[in-house]
Amino acid sequence: MKLEQIAVIDGAQDGAVWGNELFRFDSEGVCKVYDITSLKGEVKPKASFTLSGVIPHSNSVCFGAEKYSAEDEYPILYSNIYNNYHKDPVDKLMGTVMAYRLKRDGGTYSAEAVGAIKIGFCEDARLWKASEDEHGKRPYGNFVIDRENNELYAFVMRNEELGTRYFKFAMPRVGEGSFDERLGVSCVVLSEGDIISSFDCSYHYFLQGACFYGGRIYSTEGFGGRDTKNRPAIRIVDPIKREERYYDLVEAGANVEPELIDFYDGRCIYSDSHGNVYQIDFEA
Repeated sequence: MKLEQIAVIDGAQDGAVWGNELFRFDSEGVCKVYDITSLKGEVKPKASFTLSGVIPHSNSVCFGAEKYSAEDEYPILYSNIYNNYHKDPVDKLMGTVMAYRLKRDGGTYSAEAVGAIKIGFCEDARLWKASEDEHGKRPYGNFVIDRENNELYAFVMRNEELGTRYFKFAMPRVGEGSFDERLGVSCVVLSEGDIISSFDCSYHYFLQGACFYGGRIYSTEGFGGRDTKNRPAIRIVDPIKREERYYDLVEAGANVEPELIDFYDGRCIYSDSHGNVYQIDFEA
């Protein structure tokens, strides 16, 4: 694997590419929009907007295949709440993904929450939640969307013995489900009966950003710095063959907490929490 640094943008969480634009979110609902064709050197965002309502951590961000309206410029964008509400005594919103309708008026962007998806078995130790951890991150889960087949993959760290488990579902349509007062939108709750398939991989050391490309799941992990156990890395998981490949980012020269990963024009774009942007060649 070879990393080539191409730019520096503002540090944040995951993001997603659509057309020539990169949408990068922080953990407090702020999105900064970049012209991906201008990612050279130190780059400032061309616009920003803030999500309203419950605030997703945006540990994973993906565009879906569905548009809210045929006239919309962008398909629905999905972002997970992750562990933003882990101290809530009633509902920690584990395994919850929010859906947003993006709008652009000239250089002004906005987003409206239009739906949600929730894993309904997050407390089931047989399937999802194996144990807590000191970081409060293990049971909250991540997701990616296979736009070509309109499928949702949700995955969760169980523990080092049990590994990381992947589930495949049919992608719910926006507006389906029942209205959720806490979320302020209709929410589809996925049950055990909705699972199309599932499989286990080796343990992923603290999930970060993820994307789906070319039939594979690209999942970043780790914290960086002096945390030698939870090393920055990328896993490529083939959900059909149920095979995985592991790439150590430290060995490639990057030791900052991983965050964003997506593809533009067939090239893998990766960014860490400091905003360093790289192009990755996995075969080099």
